[in-house]
Amino acid sequence: MKFTIAELKQIIKEEVDVVLAEADDGAEIMAAIEDVPPAAIKIANKVKDEIKSLAEPSGLDPLVLAQAVSALLVAD
Repeated sequence: MKFTIAELKQIIKEEVDVVLAEADDGAEIMAAIEDVPPAAIKIANKVKDEIKSLAEPSGLDPLVLAQAVSALLVAD
């Protein structure tokens, strides 16, 4: 398949636009993370520790249990 210079420039422009849009999303997410109040971080750490302690006796992977808890919390 052959591309003209104009087509190639358009493809590159579209790809650059996608990368820049993703970078904007990343910056937005990082800003949100930085705005998390210290109390929320403290609560999250306590929940994380509790999940680890609950997963240990059952042999469950704490990450899998955390994902299951997360899914249950956001379910209607």
